[in-house]
Order: sequence, then structure tokens, then C-alpha cells
Amino acid sequence: MNQRMLAARASIVALCCAIASPVLAQASDDSQVEEVLVTARKREERLRDVPVAATALGAEDIQAQGGLANAQQLLSNSPGVNFANTSNALTSDVSIRGSGTSRATNAEAGVGLFRNGAYIGGGNVAGRTFTGIDLFDIQRVEVLRGVQGGLGGRNASGGTINVVSARPTDKFEGYVLGTVGSHQKREVEVVANLPISENWSTRFSVALGDQDKGFYHLYTIDRYADATYRQFFRGQLRYNSGPFTANLMLERSNERVPGLVYQVVQFANTNFPQGYFTDKYRTPWNTDSTGKQRLSNLEFTTETELGWATLSTIVNLRARHGQNQYDRDALSRPFFDELLAIPGRVSAAGLNAIRNADYNQGGDQIDYARISYYDAHLVGETNGFNWVAGGEWYLLNDTTSNILGKSPTAASNNFGTITRGRSRYSSYAVYGSVDRDLTEQLKVSGDLRYTHDDRDFLARQFLYVSDIPVVGAAVNPTGSRTQSNVSYTATVSYKPTDLMLLYAKVGSAYRAGGFNGNLGDPRQDPALAPPPEFDNETVTAYEVGFKGNLGPSIYVTGAAYSNKYKNLVIQGDNGCRANNPACPVQATSYAFNAGPARLWGIELEATARAELAGGNLRVTVGGSRQGGKVTAGRYDGFRQPQQPKWTETFTVNYRRDITDDVSGYVNINGSARQGGVQEANQTTLLHDYVLFNVRAGVTWQQFDLTGFVNNAGQENYLVFHAPSATGDVRRYNLPRTWGAQLRYKW
Repeated sequence: MNQRMLAARASIVALCCAIASPVLAQASDDSQVEEVLVTARKREERLRDVPVAATALGAEDIQAQGGLANAQQLLSNSPGVNFANTSNALTSDVSIRGSGTSRATNAEAGVGLFRNGAYIGGGNVAGRTFTGIDLFDIQRVEVLRGVQGGLGGRNASGGTINVVSARPTDKFEGYVLGTVGSHQKREVEVVANLPISENWSTRFSVALGDQDKGFYHLYTIDRYADATYRQFFRGQLRYNSGPFTANLMLERSNERVPGLVYQVVQFANTNFPQGYFTDKYRTPWNTDSTGKQRLSNLEFTTETELGWATLSTIVNLRARHGQNQYDRDALSRPFFDELLAIPGRVSAAGLNAIRNADYNQGGDQIDYARISYYDAHLVGETNGFNWVAGGEWYLLNDTTSNILGKSPTAASNNFGTITRGRSRYSSYAVYGSVDRDLTEQLKVSGDLRYTHDDRDFLARQFLYVSDIPVVGAAVNPTGSRTQSNVSYTATVSYKPTDLMLLYAKVGSAYRAGGFNGNLGDPRQDPALAPPPEFDNETVTAYEVGFKGNLGPSIYVTGAAYSNKYKNLVIQGDNGCRANNPACPVQATSYAFNAGPARLWGIELEATARAELAGGNLRVTVGGSRQGGKVTAGRYDGFRQPQQPKWTETFTVNYRRDITDDVSGYVNINGSARQGGVQEANQTTLLHDYVLFNVRAGVTWQQFDLTGFVNNAGQENYLVFHAPSATGDVRRYNLPRTWGAQLRYKW
């Protein structure tokens, strides 16, 4: 570990120690840690009473960070969490406690992704993370770490994330937020809560914005790979009449996110005696790089007090169009023309290779995912037993197209291929939960869930443009799977005091198997070719933990766990690279079963509040140590990809009155990681980083004026690295950005 990482970790520890003294010495009402309410077990409870490792962000926390622009910012608040960044938000995904990641594949996320209690994951492009509108105008975020198979259901092997949208209230309130920033960034948000009568209320939320320029300039076509725009529209209608509440939400979004972009490094060879490399930011792509998605969403929820129980229902209909366009060869003729102008950089053989190369190898992944989710459950209390009983049905219909374009040649007189796929995933489940206080201090609880899955998949390949079918089983896969699973959780919790909870639990979960829709390039190494399908991943987890107050103003949680996996699902690729002479195109990613594995970890998180220099200070710090490996088979002894050895998180909020009408505030939010491997081959390491964002501003009456700097430390690290004997492919994180915001609220 380098000295900078040691210093970063030491700084976080020092910050905790610096806070501890004033926190324990001052215990006024203003500095006490507030209670947080969550719905982790399908009923509203205090976070401190739920025997699970969890992080919850309320509306005030989210506003202090300037909102949640993307999933990476959301997850930077929770220890033990890693965002598997591909530099493209659509193909990135989330890992909690080392749960398997499968970037840019057909595999499901290893984390349960929920929005207002409805499961929203699934789909080939953008199916393993949240969209922009999911994180807009939200009331609360709950991140539950550890298996949640009993109530969380499918894919909750690492945990669950539930994003709760702000709902209509009986108050006339809202806000207008304007943002300007670097690279011509301009955004505006308008949210209005409008009561209609005693029983009816509405809430309307709109966000519009764009960023015309960026860091990654595709100079041959004069476009920016990280240019963005967003158009979010949401309307809600709520009815509340005593024991019955209903809420209807309609949404529409259209957004562009930073596209896939990478640097190519070619080592010296006979064609290029001194080698070459493309610039990190000035990129010679002649095919556009962009990530786009459109979302239409209808959600209808009800809650009915029956006297003996509360009945809750959810209907969520979600249609998501996703597109990931990129340049497969990552080069263009103008780049080599510049290289030819430098004496000694290109040999005669190299000149011939430049003349014969195909610079029109583009890629385009498109999917149209339709997700239907229905849930109904009862929550009640009978003879000292608190219980939940319910059922759900999830249906995914996904239509995909994968275009691998090229220029026609005499040997291959076509424009490449297009693979069209269809998949259907139908899953129903029944579940229940019960807990009982054996004494005032001792409680036992259990969850049980039965899930049945039916999955069908079909893909057919055609020549692009001409639409002539391509013959061969390898390029026309078909599959069908029927499988069932029983998941459970059993927990014993003990409260030595009203402000401290100890617990021990054992539980199980599964991650659904599936099919690889893209079986690669004919030039790939057969040993690295994608398998047509992969099996269910299952996990049995053991955990002990605690949460509670060390004083009136400091709250601490900790957990230790050991997870035993069968058929661990991870991501690999077919070995193709832009600098691989045998297969000189972008690699094809796929999911496969690595075998049994055991993963373990320790997590700590602390929140403290204090009065400092006449203002209120709140600090949250967290960290985790993770490890483990595959325990048998071909990959015996291999570490789990995308599982950092260490993670740290930190948030600092400080607010102080400047005058009677004006107050100032500062927010620092960041995360760090060290150690771990990037890929299953173990040769590529995860790159360490320390990232933090800074916000500072003033509040005057109903106005907030804020300046912000993202990646304030100008951290520069590789989010993806593919070294080989002939060269490297490198993707980088976004450098520092800055801006200002003006908010008016009423």
C-alpha cells in the first residue's frame, strides 16, 4: 500500500478521534444523533432496531450532497460497497460485500435493486443499476448489506438498495434549483407539491439539463464522449382517507450519459518500432461514443388498515430503452497520418498495415426492457408475534440488438453482423416473516421465501444491412430454464440497553442464472469463448453485528460476516483487444460460473454530532476489510473480482449562523478503496483511489447559494485496465468538475 493511501486512511481515523472528544463532552439536543425510519422489513421501523447492517440517507443528507447524480455517488456513502465502473453508467453495476459483478453481460446484478419497494433490475443494457430519474426528488435511500433473500428475493446475495421517492403531502411546498458548471453544464429542477383538498394532493417534478462539452474529445468527428443531457418528468396523485391511502405515479425520462471511451497503448513491434499510444482525452475515434436511455414508468401503490393487519399493494410497469454505442477498433486514419509524419515511428510493413486496416468497426448495443412487478403483503401483530405475509410476480420481456459493424472487403463482403435477441423472465414468489420478543431484551425473527423462475432466451444473427441469416449454433443460441429456490433468514437479537443492539444471523439467497446473448467474435481464442449459459448462484451467509450509541451524540454500527457461495457468477471476456493482432476489436464480456467460493469481511460505521465554534457538525465515517477466494475447480484460489481489500467512506456536514438571517454550510463527501483484482484472470489489479467532493454555500431566508467541486482532489485512476503482451487498453475516471447552484424553496 502506498504512502498516500496510508495517509488517507490515517486521516479518516484522525478525523474520528478529533470528533470524539467534543461529541462526548457536549450532549445538547441539537447535537444528538437523530432517529432514522426505514422499511427494510416491509414495515416502518427505527434503523437502530433492525438487526441488519444498513446505511440510510434521508432527504436532508441527500440535499447536503447536492442530490444524487448517479449510482456511484449514492453508493459512496456505504462501507463494503464497490461500484464496478466501466466509464459508462449503463453498463456499470453494483457490488456489496463482494457480490458478483457482471458488467456488460446478460447476468443479473448481485444486489437487489428496488424503487419504492418494487424490484426494477433486469435487462441487457442498464439492467444492473439505477437510471437518473430513479435518483431524482427522493425522500430516502436504504442500503442493506448482507444476504436479504428471505424478504429481498432474487439477486439479493450481496444486499438490497431501496430508493424511496418523495411523495405528495398536504402542504403547499416545493423548490426551484438551477445549476451551472464546467463544460457548459446547465440544469434546472422544479418540484411543486400542490394539495387539492383534505384528501387529495399532487406532486410534480421536472428536471432539464445538458452539458455540451467534456473531457473526452473525439476529434475526428468533433464530439465529446462525456457530453450529457437529461429530461425528467414526474407526476403523482395521492389520495388519503383515514385507513386507505393510494398513490399514482407517472414518469418519463430521456437522458444521455457519458459513453464508453478508452486509451490504446501499442508496445513496440515490427510495424511500429517505437510503439504508439492515443491521448487520454483527445481520442481518435471516428464512431460516436454515447450511452442513452429512455424510461416510461407507471407505479400504483395502496395501503389499507384492516384493523387486524395492514394490506399494502404495489403495481409497477416499467419500459426502458437503452443504447450503448462505441468504436470497436478505437482508432482512425487521421491518427496514423499524424504518426506517419514523425520519422522512425512507422516501418514499411506498418505503412502497409495502416493502408489495409478497417477503421469503421463500430459497435451498438440496444435493448428494450419491459418490466412488470406486482406485490401484495399483509403486516400485522398477533399474540405478541409481529408478522409479514405476501406474494409477488416479476415479469421481464427484453428485446436486444447487438451490432458489430465493419467495412466490406473482398474476403468478407458485408457490413458486419447484427444479433437480435429475445428473452422472457417470469418469476413468482411467496414470502413471510415473523419475530417475537422472548424477553424485554431478547428477540428472535425469521424470514422464508419460495421463488419459482421460468426463463427463455433466443438470439439470431444476421449480416448487417442485408439481413441475410448467419448459420451456426454458436451465433444462434437458444435456451430455456426452469428453477426454484427457497431462501431464508434466522436472527437472534439482544438489547443490553435501550440504545444498543447485538445480533447474530444466518441466511441464504440466490442470483438467477441465465444466457449469454453475445458469443463473441469468430477471431477470438476458443478457450476464452463465452459459454451459452450459466447456472444459478447461491449463497449461505453467517453474520454477527452490533449497533448503538456510545454516547448521546455518537452512533456506531459494526458487522462481521462469512459468505459461502455455490456456482459463483462472475464476468470474463474473450480476450479481444484493439491492440490484439489476432482479434483487434473491443472485448466481448460474458458471465460464467467460477465455482464455489468463500468471502468474508468486517465493517464499521460511526456517526457523530457536536456543537463546534457556534455551529453544528455532523460526521459519518465508515470502513470495511474484505477477502475471500474461489475454493475449488479451475479457479481454485482465485480472488473475487471487483472486491476491494479495503473501502472507506466519509461525510462531513457543518452549518453555522453568520447573522440572524444568513447561515453558512460546508459538505465534504468521499470514498476510498485499496487492493483487490479487477478481473477473473487475477493479473489486473483494481486501482486504488481517494475521491471526495466539496460543497459550500450560504442560506438566506428561502434561498441557498452553493459552490461545488467534484473530484476536488483531482484523483486520476484507471476504472478499467486490460494489459497484454502487445499493449494496454485503459479507461479513466472523470477529472475534476465544478459549478454553482441556486435554490429557492417555499
